[in-house]
Amino acid sequence: MPHRSAIATSELARLLGALAHRHRIQIIEELRRGEQDVTSLTNTLAISTSRVSQHLRVLKAHHLLQERRDGRHVFYSLVEPDVATWLAQGLSFVEAELIDPHAIHEAIEHARLSWLED
Repeated sequence: MPHRSAIATSELARLLGALAHRHRIQIIEELRRGEQDVTSLTNTLAISTSRVSQHLRVLKAHHLLQERRDGRHVFYSLVEPDVATWLAQGLSFVEAELIDPHAIHEAIEHARLSWLED
């Protein structure tokens, strides 16, 4: 049986792998504001419905999302809303590696403010 820390690091790596796509991060940030359906996420992300559905499946398989059905509509929400805050805090690591610090810093600050508002 693997050492407990190996199991923990393996699970964390799987979680980070599920988050390792810009559209999945955007989905999490959108769901931080409250539950949404595929149509509203499609409009916000400006990608196809099938791509949004694929990303939702990945996030749901990693227990990051839950769904609520209302007739034929399915609404998605975060199981643990703090994951959105955790991602926003990750912007600090990105910010340190910037090539054009001023322009990208402004974009990161805008993202940080919009993601952490409320």
